[in-house]
Amino acid sequence: MCLIIKKPLGRHITADFLENAWQRNSHGWGTFHLANGKVVWSRGLCLRELIAHNARLPLDAEVYLHLRRATYGEVNQDMAHPYVVRPGMLLMHNGSIAHLAPQDPSRSDTSELARLLHDMLADLTDAQAASIIRSQGFRALTAPLIEGSMVVLMDAQGPVRLGRDWHTIQAVDWSEAMAGVDVSNTHTWGRQTSAKPSSQVGEAHAAVLAEPA
Repeated sequence: MCLIIKKPLGRHITADFLENAWQRNSHGWGTFHLANGKVVWSRGLCLRELIAHNARLPLDAEVYLHLRRATYGEVNQDMAHPYVVRPGMLLMHNGSIAHLAPQDPSRSDTSELARLLHDMLADLTDAQAASIIRSQGFRALTAPLIEGSMVVLMDAQGPVRLGRDWHTIQAVDWSEAMAGVDVSNTHTWGRQTSAKPSSQVGEAHAAVLAEPA
C-alpha cells in the first residue's frame, strides 16, 4: 500500500514516526524536494539510512518522503520510489493499480505508470511537460487510472498531486511534533502497529536531476 509523507517548511519528520511506519512499509524509501530550482532525490532500502537521511533534510524545503510496501515487483532499490518520469520530473505513488500490473514480475505497477507517463511526455519541452501535468485535461484523463490512489509528481515548478486528498496528522493521532504534517493514508502507521521492522539492508543514494545554474 505504501505511505507518502509531506514535510512542511520549517519542520522535521520525527524518527519515532518513521520507525513506526516502517513496520508496515519496509520495502524501500525515497525522498524528493526542490533546491535552487532543481529536483533533488534520494532512495534506499535500509531503515538506519532513512533515519540518518531524514535528519539531514533541509528545514527550508517542503520534502516528500515515500515508504514502500510492495504489491507488485521485486524488493530492490530500482523499485523504490521515486521513479524518474523524464529528466527533471519524478513520481511517487501510494496505492495499487491492478490493471497496470506488468507481465514481468520483477517490475511494479508504479514503474509501469512512470513508463507510460514517460512515453506521453518524452517529446515535449520541459515547459510543455510542466504545463501538461498541471492541466485540467491531464487530471481528468488520469483520474480513472489512479482512482483510489495518490500520485505526486515533482519537477522544477514544484509538486503536482493527483488522486485522493491528504490526511493531516493531529496531535492526538501521534504527537505535537507531528501535528500538521500531511500523510497519504491513515492505516499504514499508528500506535496499534506491532509488526517488527524489516532488517533488510540496502545502500542509499542521492542525485540532483540537473546541473547547478
